[in-house]
Amino acid sequence: MDVIDPAFSVKPIVFGQTGRYQVGASWMREYTLKLGERNLNCAVGPKNGPPLVLLHGVTRCWLDFNSLLPALTEQWQVFALDHRGHGKSGWRTPPYRVVDFTADALTLVEKHLPGPAILIGHSLGALVAALIASKLPERVRALVLEDPPGTTLGDGIDRSRFHLQFANTAQLLTKVHDVGGLTDELAQMQVQRPRDGTLVRFSELRELNTIRFGAECLLKMDPAVLTTLLEGRWLEGLDWFGSLSKIECPSLLLRADPACGGMLDPAEANRITTLVSRCERVDLLGVGHSIHSIKPDQTSALVTNFLKKNKL
Repeated sequence: MDVIDPAFSVKPIVFGQTGRYQVGASWMREYTLKLGERNLNCAVGPKNGPPLVLLHGVTRCWLDFNSLLPALTEQWQVFALDHRGHGKSGWRTPPYRVVDFTADALTLVEKHLPGPAILIGHSLGALVAALIASKLPERVRALVLEDPPGTTLGDGIDRSRFHLQFANTAQLLTKVHDVGGLTDELAQMQVQRPRDGTLVRFSELRELNTIRFGAECLLKMDPAVLTTLLEGRWLEGLDWFGSLSKIECPSLLLRADPACGGMLDPAEANRITTLVSRCERVDLLGVGHSIHSIKPDQTSALVTNFLKKNKL
């Protein structure tokens, strides 16, 4: 793998006693990939099997998958990417559209992995993973799509119940620049409750340790990422659904509950399972958008059983 600038071992993230982020990632090593004028940060696990790539959601970083690492690193070599403008990857490299995040991840999969990979993507990462599988079928062995937002965060985002959350978050990033302060402000900010659109404080929907981890990720993110999203330009230059029929590998679609914050519209979920020829679908009632964070053990079991069933 063509990597440079090895960093120190990543330290575990621990918040309080809840356990959600207590799983250590200290066996992962971070590297900097040079992609032309851009630098991408990629964490790499031990060589315990074929490559498996983790692609995180918008506003997060690779450590968002911390809770899945114990199960995944036992059988695969994990590669966890920070998208451009996120985590330790390069800032000020717009545009920040799905097609641009995909171009970066395509280079990783095509040029920097030891062989064909399993791709696991959450939200934005799921959109990216599906596009990679459609463009490089020979390099993708299996695909896990965790609650891809479909068109929810596209040009109709201003009509979405998620718009207020992203808009208020963007506003906070212009004036709050420390983790403690941003955590407090995020906890108090108004958002729409997914099931009925009622205005509530964010702390009524998320635990404080989850909000704090989100604040840490946000302070490592280029605020311009949210500008592109809020302008409705996220899916610009892209026919995401049109690419799905080109996916050849076994695929698992994990759909969160819209009443709890899931982003995938039921009609679009049906469309995905129709277009992807070898797609298995699991709907998780009562579970919000970040399935792997809310239900890490169940997510690990669903993923490992799916891969085992397909002899991967």
